[in-house]
Amino acid sequence: MRCTAIFMLLALLQAGGSLGAIAGRRDNQPLRTWWHEKSSVNTNGPMAADEVRQSRRYNVSVSLAGGRDWQDSFVYETIPRNGNGKMYDPANPGQEYNLADGDGISIEADAGINMAWTQFEYTQAVEIRITPKDGSQLGPASNVVIRPTDISYEITSPDPNTVIIKVPYDAAGRRFSVEFQNDMFEYRSNGKSYTVSGGLLVSKEPRNALVIFASVPISGDLIPSTTSSDVQVLNPGRITDSTIQAKPTLYFKAGVYWLEKDGHLGKSHMKLDPNTHFVYLEPGVYIKGAFEYTTPSDFFTVGHGVVSGENYAYMANTARGYVAEKDDRMSLRIFSHNSVTDNQKWTAVGVTVNAPPFNTVDLFPMNHTSHEEDNKVRSDVSDYKQVGAFYFQTDGPQIYAGTTRNGFWHVNDDAIKLYHSNAKVQDITIWKCHNDPVIQMGWKPRDVSGVTVSGLRVIHTRWFKSEMVVPSSIIGASPYYSDPKVVDTTRTISATISNVKCEGSCPALLRIAPLQNYDLTIENVEYDDILRNDIKLGQSLVGMKISDDENAYTTGQEQLRFGMKLRNWRIGGEKVDSSNWQVEQLGQLNIHPDYFDDWSVA
Repeated sequence: MRCTAIFMLLALLQAGGSLGAIAGRRDNQPLRTWWHEKSSVNTNGPMAADEVRQSRRYNVSVSLAGGRDWQDSFVYETIPRNGNGKMYDPANPGQEYNLADGDGISIEADAGINMAWTQFEYTQAVEIRITPKDGSQLGPASNVVIRPTDISYEITSPDPNTVIIKVPYDAAGRRFSVEFQNDMFEYRSNGKSYTVSGGLLVSKEPRNALVIFASVPISGDLIPSTTSSDVQVLNPGRITDSTIQAKPTLYFKAGVYWLEKDGHLGKSHMKLDPNTHFVYLEPGVYIKGAFEYTTPSDFFTVGHGVVSGENYAYMANTARGYVAEKDDRMSLRIFSHNSVTDNQKWTAVGVTVNAPPFNTVDLFPMNHTSHEEDNKVRSDVSDYKQVGAFYFQTDGPQIYAGTTRNGFWHVNDDAIKLYHSNAKVQDITIWKCHNDPVIQMGWKPRDVSGVTVSGLRVIHTRWFKSEMVVPSSIIGASPYYSDPKVVDTTRTISATISNVKCEGSCPALLRIAPLQNYDLTIENVEYDDILRNDIKLGQSLVGMKISDDENAYTTGQEQLRFGMKLRNWRIGGEKVDSSNWQVEQLGQLNIHPDYFDDWSVA
């Protein structure tokens, strides 16, 4: 694409356009890639305000299948702590935080762990060509594993430095990790923390990750007109408190944006006017910032752009000048609304979140109660991606009534929180770090029904410690968040979780401290393998205590019903059933005798 890029660059110069990003396709053509001219490889430090971090290792180009008309696709990279170190205050970068529980990052920075990704739009089958920048040998094809592994791809390697992957057209898009078996990092545990030698092998993950997002173009009815008087068109560059107007729609042109306040990065976010309800990001948009909606209307976040939290301190507290101090309400979300009403709906299509400093999405109700399920806001979320979530407290997007589908989320906290009734989660791929479960249902009694999770693919997990407060499991429910711990016999969580695939050596299926009744159907679960070791990472706990750190028992739980139908759970091809579910056998299920009449396995 280099010649194509030059011609497009000249055209942009003649038109007075931005050099922040260059698109590799005209409208209505079947392939679109983009490129950032202001970028650099930087493996340790923060990026300049107007630059994006470029992959240290990978070049990616894309062509229509069989065409060999290769177009370069920009490969982004994110690193643990974003090169900021343990930054307490973005205005004083030398001041470090000293957190009792740490920040979730231990050996990753020293090991050179990083995550690269690229995205393009397509309407026909394509081929993706990957070559190394550093002379690394990527081939042969047998050196490549694509996760999720249950979706197969045609992989060729015409030479040791080139890998080509054919991706069929899919109306839902494709999102996958490309992994080279000669570049895997082994996460080992001594039972308390990661260790650089010895210990138990808990996971193998790429040292230099590469994630591919092949997305269908945004529907034309979701792309605003740039000539409408209701649209503010923004061009790449600095954003201050006075930049954003009160127009109903914000249209971000391709390129790099950064938020700045009093000359400092990471000290502000975009609090939109109540009149503003629609944000559109052109392909190639890269925004270093965050959005807070205040509109009383339905609101939208649409487009194949990136919103990055890389300039913020971990847990950036908006009430205290964005310093690294946790507050469950005031720490910064990449997308938020603090006064939604029951009749509102958030629609999010196509966006990628990079390096979140805290939970990525929360929509708080105007009429707040002590139970999240009282918030009846709805959402429709699709093709939502999350990368570079190395910090603790980096959950997936909050799940509300409605449908969340076709996503890829790198997370280091709860990936899917089942706190709201009538939520449908479909076809989500999870890359899980070591904090909290994949699916969270706990912390306090809840009354939730009509929930389904289907097509969940967990491609990596790496818990180093068997825990219950932050459950080390696929499906978890933490104990009550404070003392005294209580149960509520009037409340029930009712959910169906099906078609779950866990790759590699997997943790416990269940870690649940019952605080209310359960009515669960869990079916069609496939594990490659399960951890069997002294650390007990493979042991499921429901209402049982096996140590001070592994305590799922709550006084009064005998008054509750743990209704569960566990059907067709296979580990390494072997089915867990009534003959082998016990602690010392295949399933390692440790469920309190109070519930033996409530649940079944088959």
